[in-house]
Amino acid sequence: MAFVDLEVEQRYAGLESMDAESVRQMSEVGVDKTRSRLIAVAIMADMEKKGRTLAVVVRPYGYVHDVLESRIEIPTGFVTDFASIPSGLHWLIHPFGRHAPAAVIHDFLYAIGDKGKRRFADKIFRDAMKDSGVPYLRRSVMYRMVRLFGGGGYGLEADWSFVDSVSGDPLPEAPSPPLLSYRDREAMKTLRAERKAAAKA
Repeated sequence: MAFVDLEVEQRYAGLESMDAESVRQMSEVGVDKTRSRLIAVAIMADMEKKGRTLAVVVRPYGYVHDVLESRIEIPTGFVTDFASIPSGLHWLIHPFGRHAPAAVIHDFLYAIGDKGKRRFADKIFRDAMKDSGVPYLRRSVMYRMVRLFGGGGYGLEADWSFVDSVSGDPLPEAPSPPLLSYRDREAMKTLRAERKAAAKA
């Protein structure tokens, strides 16, 4: 599982001298990768949502989850409030921190709001936090919080929001939500059974 800098990936993918594995290595970013930079956002100083500062993604990035066979790409212009932590709990977990790249992905998946895929979005959030270097206890608490209290924020039409990443003006037309592909529950059970059998062998 890995975060991907989509600008770097696009730049190197067009070179004949680069094979797919080299492009993958060059574009992967994260705490255990050669490239540590991951996400660039611009703070929208005059816009808030329920008292939380909003930001716009100004450098597109993605997250590849090998087990769930998913690739989520966050486009430039997507508006996020990072982790939707109630203000009374900011002393425990702040909306912005090491978990920010994962929180933006989670916001994006919740904004898409595909029916029946909320659990999938939450699992992606949990695993992306791990890949961001969020300590086990903190990511466990945050995962349980979204599982228990996140349902009301799933699939809200107002959250599918995009602005011009330079001016901050709302885009006249937001892009269409992408179709997500991922392993279904039965495929995951089969995969886990195969892994257990291989570990015993």
